[in-house]
Amino acid sequence: MDISEVLAEFGEYYEKRPENKARLVKQLNVAAKTETLFTPIVTDDTIYRGAESQFSRVVQPFQIGWTPTNPLDMKPIEIRMFQQKVDLDEDPSKLEASWLGFLTGPEVDPAEWPFIRWYIEVNLIPQIQEDIEMNEIFNGKYVAPTPGIAGAIGSGMDGIKTLINGFVTTGKTSPIVMGPIPTSSNKDTYDYMELFADRIGTKYWGIPMQLGVSESVARKALRGKRDRYGQDNDFKGATNLIEETNISIVGLPSMNGSNKIFCTPAWNSIYLRKKTQNQKQFKIESIKRILSLYTDWWIGIGFNIPQIVFTNDQDLV
Repeated sequence: MDISEVLAEFGEYYEKRPENKARLVKQLNVAAKTETLFTPIVTDDTIYRGAESQFSRVVQPFQIGWTPTNPLDMKPIEIRMFQQKVDLDEDPSKLEASWLGFLTGPEVDPAEWPFIRWYIEVNLIPQIQEDIEMNEIFNGKYVAPTPGIAGAIGSGMDGIKTLINGFVTTGKTSPIVMGPIPTSSNKDTYDYMELFADRIGTKYWGIPMQLGVSESVARKALRGKRDRYGQDNDFKGATNLIEETNISIVGLPSMNGSNKIFCTPAWNSIYLRKKTQNQKQFKIESIKRILSLYTDWWIGIGFNIPQIVFTNDQDLV
């Protein structure tokens, strides 16, 4: 905790005023949104395993002779969970002789001060959600940590981009060749989404899907939809559906800065969770005026069938 600027500006003393706490403000944290595109599964298994059954064909013209076709094919499905944690040390005693002294208290143990509740509820829990949304769930690429050194940003799990690009590399997912998303006009951005939807396999045209895109792309596309169809008598401006499809455009904070888009049936996208209640529960230890807080949980995302993850040919690195 760094309060050097507060000390430099206000001095090293506490002045009791009832309005101080109300003047303690912070910037907005990004809420977890990307996980809402996935089907949640709570499990104790750290690896989710399943199988996909698949026939090539069975129907053939009749003849007296025995002519069996290809047998049923079973393909394995494996989705991995990753363990993540929070380790923090704070020294709230430094607050006492400062403007922030109202966060302290008369108790000897700093774990009993108002500081700890404010620290956890106002700052720590929202930051965990923001970190997962902005660093892990889309852009994450797991890297085993070096013992004794905090892991790097975005190294706590394999995110959506890592998974999809891995499917493309191994030939399990065939990206729809679209080129970069045009940004010269809102209409062009929306037209890109319509063209993408039209190129999805027709078997899945009737299945509701959510198209994950960056927030800026979503805003341009929906404004482009208004510009394209806004004069029509039956135009429903409040909907984020691509016209004449079952695909909804959803802007995701996690995808900001990316040119990639993706969609798949809801049942095909899996969000694995274990001990995720610990993202809001913490063990607090108070040793020699130092507060140590820690917690851990498991999460993982994945797709049952990579072949029906529909994506464009962008941001493949």
